[in-house]
Amino acid sequence: MGGGTRYATPDAAPSPTRRGFLQALGTAAVAPLLPAAAAAPGHPRPMPAIGLADVRLGPGPFADAQVRNLRYLAALEVERLLAPYRIEAGLAPRAEKYPNWESMGLDGHTAGHVLSALASLAAQGEPLAGERIDAMLAGLAECQQANGDGYLGGVPGGRRLWTRIASGEFKAEAFSLDGAWVPFYNLHKMYAGLRDAWLLAGRRDARDMLLRFADWCEALVAHVDDATLQRILDTEHGGMNEVLADCFAISGERRYLRLARRFSHRALLEPLLRREDRLDGLHANTQIPKVIGFARIGELDGDQAWIDAARFFWETVALRRSVAFGGNSVREHFHPVDDASTLLASREGPETCNSYNMLRLTALLHRLDPQPRYADFYERVLYNHILSTQHPGHGGLVYFTPVRPRHYRVYSQPTQCFWCCVGSGLENHARHGAFACSHDGETLSVNLYMPAHVHWRERGVRLEQRTRFPDEPRTRLELALDAPRAFTLRLRHPAWLEGPLQVRINGRPRPLASAPGQWADIARTWSDGDRVEVELPMHTRVEPLFADHDWVALMHGPLLLAARTGEEDLEGLVADDGRGSHIAPGPYLPMDGAPMLVGARDALASHVRPVPGAPPLTFEADALLRPASARGLRLEPFFRIHDARYACYWRTTTEAGYPAVLAAFEAAERERQALEARTLDRVQPGEQQPEIEHGYAGEESATGQLLGRRWRDARGWFGYRLAPRRDASAPPRALMLVLFGGDWNVAMDVEAGGEVVERIVFEGGGRDDFDTRLIPLPQALAARAGAEGLELRFIARDGRRTPRVFEVRLLSGE
Repeated sequence: MGGGTRYATPDAAPSPTRRGFLQALGTAAVAPLLPAAAAAPGHPRPMPAIGLADVRLGPGPFADAQVRNLRYLAALEVERLLAPYRIEAGLAPRAEKYPNWESMGLDGHTAGHVLSALASLAAQGEPLAGERIDAMLAGLAECQQANGDGYLGGVPGGRRLWTRIASGEFKAEAFSLDGAWVPFYNLHKMYAGLRDAWLLAGRRDARDMLLRFADWCEALVAHVDDATLQRILDTEHGGMNEVLADCFAISGERRYLRLARRFSHRALLEPLLRREDRLDGLHANTQIPKVIGFARIGELDGDQAWIDAARFFWETVALRRSVAFGGNSVREHFHPVDDASTLLASREGPETCNSYNMLRLTALLHRLDPQPRYADFYERVLYNHILSTQHPGHGGLVYFTPVRPRHYRVYSQPTQCFWCCVGSGLENHARHGAFACSHDGETLSVNLYMPAHVHWRERGVRLEQRTRFPDEPRTRLELALDAPRAFTLRLRHPAWLEGPLQVRINGRPRPLASAPGQWADIARTWSDGDRVEVELPMHTRVEPLFADHDWVALMHGPLLLAARTGEEDLEGLVADDGRGSHIAPGPYLPMDGAPMLVGARDALASHVRPVPGAPPLTFEADALLRPASARGLRLEPFFRIHDARYACYWRTTTEAGYPAVLAAFEAAERERQALEARTLDRVQPGEQQPEIEHGYAGEESATGQLLGRRWRDARGWFGYRLAPRRDASAPPRALMLVLFGGDWNVAMDVEAGGEVVERIVFEGGGRDDFDTRLIPLPQALAARAGAEGLELRFIARDGRRTPRVFEVRLLSGE
């Protein structure tokens, strides 16, 4: 935020037309109640977050992140962001489209994210953000007018696509709708951007454009029956149901709420209504926005069952499927809750978009039912994942955060990288104060211990939180009032704090009856200048990785502790515009060389000790670390580790068990390294990014999940284009396929470069486990593949389906 007003006191009120709506906002203004909503009998009283217009961050890591984020946003040119919209509207673009995902089929998605991020900053008084919003809205209005029917999208070939959608004649797959890359997901970003430009930045023209755009959507599916619309929703579509519900809340026109229900994916909703966890193998960030929509519709339509379904999803993901820094998924998909092996092995750890959406869901549920566990989880994700995904120097943003020991992350560049996590990242670092405090008219709740000035406008109360937390384990709250007022100040007693919450009011101790993981309420008449001091002592503890008690994280208070393990081979650290540049491409380092914690499990935490004379929150654990070369590693908050390989999870064992554990690691590593050395290219069927990057095509094909792995099969065919990596020193020699031996009555031809190189038939009775097949390539075909790449097809035979294919590799002969 710019100039000398960066931490200025919030004084300007939102316009009266938005006041009632904004009073009920959750994070970033996107989960509001209707103005006069009150608690239904038997339900908690809603407690909305104080909106961004009434929050200013004080000096500290969050304010610094917002300043870097504004610099990143300022580097993006409005006309280049809008070029896809002008092209689709039949207008001449005024600048070249941006590269990367903005020119690969997801054209235009970034503009919506940018509009939302700018709206958050504009709400906090940033003038540059307001200027950029005005320029974007002027350009978008021109495009919408040229389209003539309310449409506002940058989806390539959108007119032809939407005509086919309206007719019901289309093909829907998980990440492709009639050949277009997740088009409703793309549109959702602009819907959300226009909504935020109205609610946060007060741009009336954004409201009008949003509702015209929603009218276009209503007309698009007016003659599409519900079953056909559910087929459309099989393709990733972002939070379309949520933004349509918001259109109802903004306009009062119930037809938008009916449309929001139609855009709710029953395949996900119905198991959640039954409290069934069917998430294994699903693309994680496809599901979370849908669930935000379920909760929003439930709120606006008085449907508690839908809210309960969203709460069950949150409990499943936040409490059972999230790692120590609060993120979830591996290679973008939910892995089995009882098997973290792929998470520990992969360079594609939890995705930033997932945490962005989990924070939005958390804030919405907290507003409807203000339980301390929501605030504890929000704090965990914000400090450990979100803060860590922005580079502290150049401000680049992170897509995947590997859990694999001794791997690393890569960072975006403003004009080169346009991944989904760049868009959500720009929003993340524009709204750090959005969950600082909440209120219900009678109570002011301090949700997060962060430096911030908050104006509780309805009661004429200003609260200044001064803190250097987490570097110092305490915070100080100062109240400013024009007259004494009676209300309740609610403090969060963190779940990680051991013992009572120590509080002083105006220097005097105030005993409280709360326990860790509860709220601590102080009801009194408050006066101008009252001070509340809160002690927040932190202790180190061990947290196991899901059900695998052999792997643990070290937590200190709410913070994940990690260690920098080296700076070697950080290839692609600052990404270019390559399609896969968001994945850290450097070599895996052997697991047998990763640092381990050796000692009695119940005593591990006691051996983690502060380093005298070091910066705050620096620790050593030399008494535990093996091998000997790991001694000397320093532990620090994970969000401070950048430009380095790191360890954030640790294999544990006893002294007696250490030799056997090391030997098992060494054997597995030799096998893995041998296969990786031969691998020239690889596809994970059924996973979004690998299939997109390898030119997936097919007919009558389906995907699913089995034994923790995604698969694809077909009644027709499916295929990919494989190409040896550029640094390959040996030519292709073979294909490796991972199938399932227990498949019955399946048959396929494997066609490579137009030649059938193998016929595979499973009649039944095979072993119920994975079946790895090596298929040699003819010499001439192998030579051609080395020079030109290889078109690969799996074609069903004899009226049967193909076997399920779990993995495809192109191998050298070495």
